[in-house]
Amino acid sequence: MPRKTALDDSAELYQIRKQKTEKEKLRELPRKKKLEYIWEYYRFHALGIIAGFAIIAYIIYQIATPNIENVFYVAWINNTIHEDIIEEVQADYAEHLDLDPKTEQVLFNTSFYFNASPDFAMNARQILPTYVAAQEVDVIIAPESEFQSYAYNGFLDKLSDQLPTDLYSSLTDYFYMSDQAEDPKNSVYGIYLTDSELFNNHAVNSDPYVLGIVVNSKHKENSIEFLRYLFEIYP
Repeated sequence: MPRKTALDDSAELYQIRKQKTEKEKLRELPRKKKLEYIWEYYRFHALGIIAGFAIIAYIIYQIATPNIENVFYVAWINNTIHEDIIEEVQADYAEHLDLDPKTEQVLFNTSFYFNASPDFAMNARQILPTYVAAQEVDVIIAPESEFQSYAYNGFLDKLSDQLPTDLYSSLTDYFYMSDQAEDPKNSVYGIYLTDSELFNNHAVNSDPYVLGIVVNSKHKENSIEFLRYLFEIYP
């Protein structure tokens, strides 16, 4: 005999509850609640999709955009030539080397001001040796008062070992002589640029500037060609 109860057997308590789908739940919500619901339950999915698209876009950009190599890098200390002139010479020398501008460039870095505020100067003095150690710098151009420490401390190549005979002979009047701990004899480690067209016509500082080729430079042929370019000495 069935047990009697105050509730009818057909009461909702005894009906099988059907679990609503997410779509049904969403349909029953008012507009504002729908937006809150979507953000609450799908924001991580959306962010994941956005991040995925961003990564794909970045990879495509990296593949489609070739890396531009510095094939000649000048560290210019205490530059006194107007930046417009520097940019013109930089572009002209790149054209002189017949570079592909999509993959190769010449860079004159004139941000090394050792005569600036103490903090800025200290930072510049620390950064330059780091760049040299990383083989990023090909040539150092500096006033004589700054150049001498790089020549003495082994940063620069002995030019008698690097320059072709004709160029070496043509520049004898511009030799900067120095010694090093490993080379106690006075040898040529730099070329004075005072009489070059660039410095003679555009430099505004009386302190003579000197160019030296960095000992671990990866582009010494372009450094040598730059001396030819500056003094207009060609074989």
